[in-house]
Parts: sequence; C-alpha cells; structure tokens
Amino acid sequence: MRLKRPFFENRTLRSVDFRSPEKPKEGSALLIVLSVAVVLALLVANFGSDMNVELKAAGSNYEEAVNAQLCRSALALARLEIGQDNARLYANGYGDAYLISGTEDYETAIEELQAYRSGYALGRGVLSYQLVYKPSALDPNELGQNGWHRLFEIACDMEEGTERSELVDRIIDWTDTDSNTRANGMEEDDYQALDNPRHVKNGPLDSPEELMLVYGITPELFYGRGHSVRIEDGMIRGGGLQWYLVGDNSPEGRASAQYVLQGTYPEDVDTNEEEELEYEQINVLPDTLYLIAQGYVPASSDEDEDIVSEEEPEEISFFPRRFILVKLRLGEGDNAGYELEDMMENASGEMIDRILTYGVPEEEDI
Repeated sequence: MRLKRPFFENRTLRSVDFRSPEKPKEGSALLIVLSVAVVLALLVANFGSDMNVELKAAGSNYEEAVNAQLCRSALALARLEIGQDNARLYANGYGDAYLISGTEDYETAIEELQAYRSGYALGRGVLSYQLVYKPSALDPNELGQNGWHRLFEIACDMEEGTERSELVDRIIDWTDTDSNTRANGMEEDDYQALDNPRHVKNGPLDSPEELMLVYGITPELFYGRGHSVRIEDGMIRGGGLQWYLVGDNSPEGRASAQYVLQGTYPEDVDTNEEEELEYEQINVLPDTLYLIAQGYVPASSDEDEDIVSEEEPEEISFFPRRFILVKLRLGEGDNAGYELEDMMENASGEMIDRILTYGVPEEEDI
C-alpha cells in the first residue's frame, strides 16, 4: 500500500510573526497632552509671579503716595501751632519743643498737644509731627579762628599742625568778604586753578553742607566717617563736623559746644533724667527750630505675622514711613514768628536721627 505524502510536504512554510498586532499610538498623544499641560503650568506660574511682583510694586507706590499726603497733612497741622500769635516756647532737655499761646497752664496745653502730635489717625494712615530745639548747635558763620581749631580737634580728632591750619584758613577765606589770601588759605585764583574749578563764596555759608565746597573738607571730615563718636573728659568727641553744627542736646554735647566756643572744659555734672524730661520756658526765642513731619500706613495683620515668624528680626520696621524735615527761621520784629527757611521733602532716616541726636548711640558707645 502506498502511503500518501503529508499535505504540507509540497508547501513552503512561511515565517510566522508571533508578536501582537499593532495598536493605535495612544501613548504618544498622552505624552503630547502632558507636555502641553506642563508648559501651560509653567507659563501660568511665571505670569502669576510677575503679577505678584507688579502688585507689590503698585502697592508700594500707593503707600508711598499716601505717606507723602500724610506728611503734608502733618505739616499743615503743625502750621496751626507755629502760626499762633505771641506764642511762648517750652522745651525739655531732649529738645522736644512746644509753642504755647495764651495764659493757660502750659503743662495742660502740652499734654493736649501731645495727644495728637504723637499719632493722629487719618484714613488708613497715621500722621505726627515734632518741633525740635537745638541750643547746642554751632553756627558756622559765628565761629572764629580759635573756634574752628577747637572744632576740628574734637570733631575730627585732628591735632594742631599744618593740615588743621590750612583747613581753618581756607574756611575763613571762603566766608570773609575780602580777597586777601590768608597764610594757609585759598582765594578765587586758587580755586580757579583746581581740576574742578569753582568760585569762592566770600560770604556767609547758606548751609553747613556748603563747607564741603571748601578745598580739603572731605565727606569723611564732614560726616565723621572713620571718626567714631564717643565721650571723653565729659564731652562728645568724634562724629565729624556735622554732628556739632546740627547740635547734640545731651549734657556731653552741650559741654562740647561750650569748649568750642569758649575753650573751657566742663565741670562734673550729674545728669538727672527726670530733670531732662521737664519742660521749661525758653525766654529768648532761638533763631532756628526744626520741624519733623511724618506719615505712615500701618501694616496689615498678615504682614505682622510674617515679621513675627522671622528667626532674628533686627527691628520691627513694617511701618513704611516718610519724613519731611523743615528748618524754621525766626522772623524779624518784636512779635515775629517762625517762617519756613528750608524744607527737605523726603528726608532720610539718617538725617532725622541726626536732628534728634542725644548723646552717643548705644551701638557706638565704647
């Protein structure tokens, strides 16, 4: 019997692909969607960050504008006190001054003024002002040759010698009315020969800062950089020329002014803080008073919490403040009052601190 060939004998076997059949590329679409979502999220986050910065900047500008208006309101309020007829000046040892008119008890009047002087609420903000009396301030136009020598000695730690003599002679040549050059001084021809030429004043100084136009008077000498302020021999020493021209109301500051003007050293005087706080009438009105007006918008409770959460906050400064510093000059005449002589619209905190100077700051005390 003849066997039949298997049915697959004459057939060509084809390779068989045992892999799964192809499916639609659903994974690629998902990746594209996720990528787009990530890009959009980044764009939104960046946009939100930019908006946050812009909103903060806008808020800062708004608060700055509000603070400026509050300062002007404080200035207007102060004018009511300054403009009183036949006002009497009362001040304490720290230079805190009040103008009181009428015959009422001055202590009661001061208490009433303090009620809104220290902080008067107006809208969202707070305004306040202060009058400052500086009896120890040295007038640069009244200092003679010896006075300038003593001032450089205590303000700039400058020993007697050629450098000090040159500075003193140059200041006198700058302020006198003649064109005669002192032994170590400089006049018009000398100033015109400088790399930065300028005309000599030949007249009184309009402000203490004008001293820096005198050749050799550097910012270091004027502002006291490198000359730390301290107490020696019962007097303030160091701090630069400005410290003494603005004035220091402390007993040591008064002693320094006495030394510059008279050349006498102070006697040992015990300072009584309670006496310094007492107000007394100033019988002879000073030529100059300072007015400090300020305004600020208190921070919100959220901002307070942020500040409290800081590990080592140096100072709670969440009240952005703006200051206006006004220099008042006593007018002429028997019943003359104080008039605006100069105004610094946006005074720095450093300048305000200098006006309010009383003794050596704690961080500088040695």
